[in-house]
Amino acid sequence: MDKKIINKILVLLGILLFSICISNNAYAADRHGAVKTETTEKKWTGISADIVLPKTVNVVGSASYVDWYLGLGDAVIESGISRTPQGYKVFLNSGEKEGGSQYWVSEYDPTIKDGDRVSLKLVNNNDGTVSLYVNNNPKARYTQAIYKPSRLAPTDIVKMVQGVQDAGGSSFSQASFSNVLLRANASGTVYTPFDGKIPYKTTRVDVGGNDFTVFSHVPLSTSLSAQ
Repeated sequence: MDKKIINKILVLLGILLFSICISNNAYAADRHGAVKTETTEKKWTGISADIVLPKTVNVVGSASYVDWYLGLGDAVIESGISRTPQGYKVFLNSGEKEGGSQYWVSEYDPTIKDGDRVSLKLVNNNDGTVSLYVNNNPKARYTQAIYKPSRLAPTDIVKMVQGVQDAGGSSFSQASFSNVLLRANASGTVYTPFDGKIPYKTTRVDVGGNDFTVFSHVPLSTSLSAQ
C-alpha cells in the first residue's frame, strides 16, 4: 500500500480515537448540581416544610442520587430525602465533608414511595446539635453534633434545595415543597410562613444546575432532565 495512503489512514484513526476519548470523558463527567432558595436575613433557628416527591424518578448509576432537603446556615448542615437506584433514604449531614463520617447519618426508609408527601423539620438546638423530625413525629428521627458549631449562628439563614449527583442520566418529574415555615425563636414556639414576602434568593449551583426546570421559587418546585 502507498505510504501516503497509510499515513492518511493513521491520521484518521488518530482523530477517531481522540474523538472517542473526548466523548467518553464528557459522558463520565460528574454532574453535581442543585437549585437552592434561601433567606437572605440571618433570623431563623430552623425550617419546616412538606416535600411532595415526584411521581416519576429515574436514577442512573449505582453511586448516583437525587435529593430534596432543608438546610441551615452557610455551613453544610442539610437534611431531608434522597433517592438512589435502591430506594428512598432519610439523611442528616452536619458537616461530614469537613469533619468525617461521624457527622453523617442516613437510612433507607421503605415506607416512602414516589409521589408521597413527607413532612420535614430541621432545627438548630442551640447546644451544638441539630435535629431532623419527619412526618410530625415529636421524637427526632436524627440528632447530630455539628462539626465546629460556631459555623452556625444562633439565628442564621435557612434554605430549601433540590439536587442531583450522577453522570448526567438521572431525571425526575415535578417535585414541590409546600407549607414552608421558618422557626423564629430558640424554643420553637414561633413560626413564620415563608410565602415570598420574606427576603430570599434562588440560585443554580455547581455542574448541572441548569438541568432543572424551576416552576416556583417560594416554595421551591422543580423537575430535572437528563443531559
